[in-house]
Amino acid sequence: MPSLRQAVWLLGISLTAFAIVRVSSRHTILGDLGVYRAEGMAVRHGANLYAHLEGAHNLGTYPPFAAVMFVVLTPLPFGLVEVLCLIVNVVLLGLVCYLGCRLAGLHGRDTLVPVLVFTAVATWSEPIFTTFAYGQINLLLLALVLWDFTLPESSRWRGVGTGIAAGWKVTPGILIVYLVITKRWRAAITSALTFLGTMLFSGIFDWHDTWRYWTHYLFQLSRVGHVENPVNQTVRGFAVRAGGSLHVPTWVVAIIGVVLIVGLVIARLAFLRFGDAWGLPAAAVTGLLVSPISWSHHWVWALPIAIVLWAQTRRWLYAAIAIFMTWCVWYVTWVSHHHWLTLNAAEIAGSAFYVLFGLGFLVLAGYRARAVST
Repeated sequence: MPSLRQAVWLLGISLTAFAIVRVSSRHTILGDLGVYRAEGMAVRHGANLYAHLEGAHNLGTYPPFAAVMFVVLTPLPFGLVEVLCLIVNVVLLGLVCYLGCRLAGLHGRDTLVPVLVFTAVATWSEPIFTTFAYGQINLLLLALVLWDFTLPESSRWRGVGTGIAAGWKVTPGILIVYLVITKRWRAAITSALTFLGTMLFSGIFDWHDTWRYWTHYLFQLSRVGHVENPVNQTVRGFAVRAGGSLHVPTWVVAIIGVVLIVGLVIARLAFLRFGDAWGLPAAAVTGLLVSPISWSHHWVWALPIAIVLWAQTRRWLYAAIAIFMTWCVWYVTWVSHHHWLTLNAAEIAGSAFYVLFGLGFLVLAGYRARAVST
């Protein structure tokens, strides 16, 4: 690690370069931020939340609780919302790095330089950069979960952050299962009740859409996007691209089920040997792999994983850097010109980088846990 002064300079140069790139762009992307604001407007004016909304480039896919939270964006002009979103995401990136250091077992002044360095470098990783570009909330949800799992075990707030994150975007719900299989009953119950509370809270404002989402819209994958898109980094997405067909054979479903079970077993074993530093990322990666769609920017979990690798087994850190700094999944998306079911062998392999990383991390976590236990 560099000195504190060098780390400050590195962060300043990185953020300055990022600001120049953003300002010099001919247009701002932030498309998902536009969807969030449109959903907030729909709640505010009593419109159908899951219809085509003005200012949104696609249909709503988040639970109604998210839309209720997005109401805070509606009184502000969109230009100001864009600026605030970028600033908040940069702050959240630093917070995630700090919480990642705490998860890895670092405390106090030992976290300062790593936080600065990881914030500077991670800004240019594909998951983080695209989170910034889309105006996504991935870092907010990650910060909620990491805050939750770095609280003392005795804290009565344990589980609240995870429950809120699950109510906001569903996929963190697998971490409630992780709490159950690691037998942290109070945190699991708190998380589950918080999750249910988000549903009831949204129902106060829009009962019809809340009911329709959890009984109907949640299961409409076509609302989320194309499963075969190389930016979809899941076992199912890779299988569809490799098979050249949207049909998912029974054996692929079975493999997804095996990944789910084995991943959770590894997460439990890793927790018993190393605590949440390895157990939590293993459970989160399992969720990303088995979900029907996990866009590349959902893989912001690469950041706390990289911090844990740096702190505890540094030789594997370079594999994470090599994968998440390459932008390979986007290269395949661009060169294939949307012909995602007719990729050649090299493109299929390039479209599997995050999936392979996720599977590799589970193997590493399981191997280290078994090695310690024997």
